[in-house]
Formats: sequence, C-alpha cells, structure tokens
Amino acid sequence: MADVHFARAAAAPTASSEREKQHGPGSLRASGAVTNIAALTRNAHRGMAKSDAAKLIGKIAAVTSTPAGKMRAELIPDSTWKRARKTLGPQASQTTARLNHVFAFAQRIWGNERDAAEWLAAPHLELAGATPWSLLRTEAGGRAVEALLGALEFGFPV
Repeated sequence: MADVHFARAAAAPTASSEREKQHGPGSLRASGAVTNIAALTRNAHRGMAKSDAAKLIGKIAAVTSTPAGKMRAELIPDSTWKRARKTLGPQASQTTARLNHVFAFAQRIWGNERDAAEWLAAPHLELAGATPWSLLRTEAGGRAVEALLGALEFGFPV
C-alpha cells in the first residue's frame, strides 16, 4: 500500500522539477499544503539548501525564548553547520527533511505554524519529558514524534 503512494508521488516529478528550477535543488518549499515525501527524500539525498534549513528553524525558534542558533545546534552540530557552504551534507539534510515533515504534520493537527512550533518546543510526557524537537536529530526519535502526532491526530489518549 505504501509503495503505491510513493509510486504515484514519483510518477509526477513535474511539480518538484519546476520547484527546483525556481528555488534550486534541495528547496523545502512544498507544492500545496501536503509535503511531498518523495521529493523531500530526493532533496535530502542531493543536499538541502542551508538557507532553507535556517528559515525553517527560524520559524520554529521565533515562538520560543531559545535563540535560533541554539535550537539549530540541537539538531545540526555547529561544526557541521559551519562546514556546509550553501548545501548541507546528507546527515544534516536528512535531519532537515525530518523536521520539515514533522512540522508540516504538526501544522495539520494544530492548524497553524505557531501552535505547531510551540508543541515541538514543549516537553511531552509521552516522550519521557523530552521535547519533540530534541528527538528529531535521529531517525528513531523522528519516528517516535511521528507516532505521537499520529496518536494525537486520531484522538488516541496521550
């Protein structure tokens, strides 16, 4: 079933190709409200634009009292950030893609960027008191956050 979803997303590369022509490879701008996961994966493999990652992190940091640089360093180490020129490496790009996907998922649940960002930055009991943001550095942490969002979306007690 999941293969069908990805096959359909991969079969229509024109929107992604046009977006890349406009905004460059690795752009985080999505066509419509739903982020194209296949395009995010492809862009993460090629390398995400450092400026797009900074904008995404800045959106979330804007609703917290934590500086954007400190929040970014929780997910992408300073040394990696400084080494990257205009394009992030594979690991940092995967982390950025994960953050973009989870942020879009949270926006769908809460209905706006501000509430979604506040949720990402707040400790949650189901995550052993950790913030969803802090878990996004790893794939396993990202999956735990996605599972929690899925439970919230479908009304399961959390």
